[in-house]
Amino acid sequence: MGPQEKILQCYNTVAEDYATERWDELSRKHIDRLLLTAFATANKENGLCADFGCGPGQTTRFLYDNGLKNIVGLDLSPAMVNVARRLSPDINFETGDLLNIAYPSGHLGSVLAFYAIVHFTLDEVRKCFGEINRVLKTGGDFLFSFHVGDKIVHFDKARDKEVDIDLFFFKTDDIVALLNETGFAIIDVIERRPHENMEYPTTRGYIWAEKK
Repeated sequence: MGPQEKILQCYNTVAEDYATERWDELSRKHIDRLLLTAFATANKENGLCADFGCGPGQTTRFLYDNGLKNIVGLDLSPAMVNVARRLSPDINFETGDLLNIAYPSGHLGSVLAFYAIVHFTLDEVRKCFGEINRVLKTGGDFLFSFHVGDKIVHFDKARDKEVDIDLFFFKTDDIVALLNETGFAIIDVIERRPHENMEYPTTRGYIWAEKK
């Protein structure tokens, strides 16, 4: 089974449990809310926004409720998309692959991808950034987050269910270099400590970039 198939199997397996655990998480994450609110305000008139790796749609919902109505949530997992559609029937959700985005070039006004690259190798991240740059309009915003570090953690259990998936940590400078390589200008780079007893204990990275 290839890496993409493992990601798909994992999130199809845990979709319902993941939604139960994560749906309200933004209510306790102040930095995330500040960034997402600013992103919604900056992009509500800029055309279609795609929220890649949307999971059950909590970030998509937040952007929509903060004025970014022209939005679609996309996830590799059909089970996650089904959950998102049930939780937010007024928002459009679709399946989508960040390594092979179905949209034509220049189709999107903005892109969000919170923790959507965490199961990719650096080479896959490079391909992902290239695809996002392709589908964004010139000047389009790209906001995403990731786990900061230089290790790989393997999981064979998630919510008491069997999975087979790797979580990749990235050095922020390496991610910035890949963004520069794939045609982005950096607007902001932020790192924060994890919220104790509330999320996986890693330093979190957030980058707001713009297509050149």
